[in-house]
Amino acid sequence: MSELFVLYGETDGSSTTGTVKLSSDILYDSVTAVRIPKGAKAKVWFKKVAGEAETTFYLQYTHDVTASSPVWTTLEAEKLAAKGEISVEKRRPVVLRGFTGKEAFQITWLQPAAAKAYVEIGVELVFENEQRGD
Repeated sequence: MSELFVLYGETDGSSTTGTVKLSSDILYDSVTAVRIPKGAKAKVWFKKVAGEAETTFYLQYTHDVTASSPVWTTLEAEKLAAKGEISVEKRRPVVLRGFTGKEAFQITWLQPAAAKAYVEIGVELVFENEQRGD
């Protein structure tokens, strides 16, 4: 079983770095990190980035979001070189696994000067069927 959804967020417009507050039609509120359920996979299929100035968005992953200071590993970066928009679609998605249920991913940003920028990511959450009849 799987569920495909889009997460979207933006920079705050007043800082040069930070973590994106992500929203979606399947979330009740915005979040800074998305936990991956135990035994599930989060597949990142596409990213769209737009902004008023140069901005780099980073996809980051941690094995334990419940730690007092989670260790985030940067997996990918999408750089908007100037004002504009880019769209990246994957033939093979970035696969993030939920081994214990404490794993999570987030999107952070870096800008040389504070400006508004926007990001959308397409995520497929795949739940593996543990009881197979074969």
